[in-house]
This record gives sequence, C-alpha cells and structure tokens, in this order.
Amino acid sequence: MDSHTIKIESPVGHRLEQYKKQETIELTYQGKSYSITSKLTIGRDKSCDIFVDDKMTSRYHAEIQKIKDAYFIKDLDSTNGTFVNNERVPAQKYIKLYQNDIIKVGRTEIKIK
Repeated sequence: MDSHTIKIESPVGHRLEQYKKQETIELTYQGKSYSITSKLTIGRDKSCDIFVDDKMTSRYHAEIQKIKDAYFIKDLDSTNGTFVNNERVPAQKYIKLYQNDIIKVGRTEIKIK
C-alpha cells in the first residue's frame, strides 16, 4: 500500500470523513459556468478570467474574491460602474455576494448560481 494513502478506518480518515465540503458559488455568463475558488477578474481585456465583449465594460472592470466562506465583489475603478441587483458597488468597497444575485458590468449581466 502507498505510504501516502489514508485509510477511512484510521483516525485521520475519520476526521476527513467529517470534514464538510465548502459550498462554492458559480457565475453564469453566456452559457458557461465559472467557479470562484479564490479571485476572479471580469473585464474587456482578454487576460481577465471572464472576458466580456461589451464596449460599456472597462478592460479591468470588477474583481470577485473569496474570503473564508464568503464572496465579495469590488469595482476596479471602471468607467460605468459595477452593479449588484441594480445597486451600484461603491468605489473602494467590497459588496458581499449571494446566490441568485445579478452582477451588471456595462450592458452585460452575470448571474450568481
């Protein structure tokens, strides 16, 4: 048996069995789902994690970050602002995200699942 294998019956195995899987949220955009594991960028620049082809969207528009078990969005000083459920994300502030929230960057809507 491999020395890196943990048996379920062992004390460590029992602890791992009790470990709860952390819930994650996903973004849905143009039929694709994006899991948020730590940090995700949204914008018109092709280097962004979610590329948005919308002239009303800034090159680096918004950032979503996972902190512990919560998810937050921050506007990256975009020209037209970032909105969550039609509420503008204040400059230099993070807004907590929840399932079924709608993020709007430019004319583009992204849904939280």
